[in-house]
Amino acid sequence: MKTPSFLAPLVEGNSLKRLLQGFAAGVICTVIIGFGWGGWVLGSAAEKMVDTATETAMVAALAPICADKFERAVNTDNGLVPKLAAVDSWERGNHLLKAGWATSPGGAKPDNNVAEACANLLNKTFKLK
Repeated sequence: MKTPSFLAPLVEGNSLKRLLQGFAAGVICTVIIGFGWGGWVLGSAAEKMVDTATETAMVAALAPICADKFERAVNTDNGLVPKLAAVDSWERGNHLLKAGWATSPGGAKPDNNVAEACANLLNKTFKLK
């Protein structure tokens, strides 16, 4: 079978040239498939994903501690729940932040994300509106 004339420069030639062309085409296809559908990411994107996962895990671990501390304090001070209920729902995270409930054990300052997650847990626990 004769090769069409427009493909002749690409397919005819010595074996080293054909080998390098095949290698280049394979590399290009591998990179396109790997990054497009294979889930490959660059190092900077992987670092961002790790930072996000770390923050999410930290909030998931510390928010229940915040809610537990608040619930234990409610047992000794009955005025805490009405004070929290009096605060607007979108401000409860800031209220917990300023009151220090969102400070992690051994931590120096409270965390805003923990305060928001803690407020959501307390809203569910005490059925606040």
